[in-house]
Amino acid sequence: MSRAVRWVVAGVAAVVTFGVGVAVVRALPWGWLPQEDGARLDTALAFGAIAGTAVLAGLGWWAGREQPQPAPAPAPAPEPARTLVQTATASDDGRIEQTGGGGEASRIEQHAEASERGSVVQSGGRGGGAVPERIEQRGKATGNGRVEQSGGDRPAPGV
Repeated sequence: MSRAVRWVVAGVAAVVTFGVGVAVVRALPWGWLPQEDGARLDTALAFGAIAGTAVLAGLGWWAGREQPQPAPAPAPAPEPARTLVQTATASDDGRIEQTGGGGEASRIEQHAEASERGSVVQSGGRGGGAVPERIEQRGKATGNGRVEQSGGDRPAPGV
């Protein structure tokens, strides 16, 4: 029930209580009440005002309090991070080309080693998809080995 509706209920209940209190005091022939019409009406109005105020005080507390807010919907669970790991070793005349990410992986790790005349070409985050949040490439070349790397912003050299 909204707060405005609760205040309307409290106000109507207080007015009804006031009216019933006045009617009861005027209608019942109690011996301790004043017998004159003016004094009896004054007493009835005072009684009705006190009774209406008491009802309004009780219901005013109810009408003025805040309703508990519904619990917010839980945040959707983040998708698990997708990691692409590629490891390669090239030796002699070997050639390795590693391209990571086609929009599926949010993290790319590429590890490569080239020795003698081997070559490694690595690129991350290409393939038409979104660029991953993190690209980690490590290369090691010995002898005449060659490693070429690029991040997700441009194609690898020589590709």
